[in-house]
Amino acid sequence: MIEIAPHGTRPSALPDHVYAVLKQRILSCALQPDERLVEKTLCDELRVSRTPLREALNRLSHEELVAFQPHAGYRVARITLDGFRNLIELRAIVEPQAAALAAERATPEDIADLRSFAALPYDPSDDRGFVDFCRANARFHLRVVRTARNPMLENIVMSALDLYQRPTYLRIGRQLDPKNPSAKHRAIAEAIAKHDVATARDVMLGHVRGGGERILAALKAANYR
Repeated sequence: MIEIAPHGTRPSALPDHVYAVLKQRILSCALQPDERLVEKTLCDELRVSRTPLREALNRLSHEELVAFQPHAGYRVARITLDGFRNLIELRAIVEPQAAALAAERATPEDIADLRSFAALPYDPSDDRGFVDFCRANARFHLRVVRTARNPMLENIVMSALDLYQRPTYLRIGRQLDPKNPSAKHRAIAEAIAKHDVATARDVMLGHVRGGGERILAALKAANYR
C-alpha cells in the first residue's frame, strides 16, 4: 500500500478508490494521527458522496487505521507504544521465517532482484527523499517475502511494514546512517543467494528487532504513550 501514489490509477469501484487514497494518506501521515476526519471536507475534496466515503471509512475502521467516536465521527488512529511493540513482535515472528523460506526457494532471478533492491539511497534531511527511501525499503522486504512464494505471508508482512513505517513519516526514529539499512539488506540478500536458511533467518531477525527498538526508543523520547 505504501507504493500507492496520490494520483495513481483510479480503481474502477469508487469506494475502493476512496479507501486507497485515504489509506495512503494515513500510512504516510499526510493525515496526522488523531486528526479528525470531516466527512463534508473529504467528500468535497475527493468529489464523492457520503456513501462511498463511509464505506471506505468502515473498511479503515476494521483495519484499525481510523477510530469511530459516537457524536464525534472518525479520527485517524493514534500511534501508541503498545501498538508499535505489537508490530515489532509480529514482524520478528513472520519476517525471519519469510527470509528462511526465501533462502530455500530463491531462483537466480530472485537473487538478482534482491541484490538490486538492497541499496537504499537516503538523505535524512530531505522529506521527498525519505518517501523514496520508504518505498525502496518496502520493495526489498516485499521481494524477500515474494521469494518465499506464500501469498498469505506476503499480505501479513506488507501490512505490518506499512504500519511500522508510519512514525518515521513524522520524523520519529529516522535512520541517520544510510549505510546501515543497505548493509543489512545486502547481508540478507547474500544469505538467500547462498541458500543459507539459518543466516537469512538470523540476519532478518536482527534487522527487524534493531530497527524496531530504535523507533520505539524515539517514540518514548517524543513522549508517546
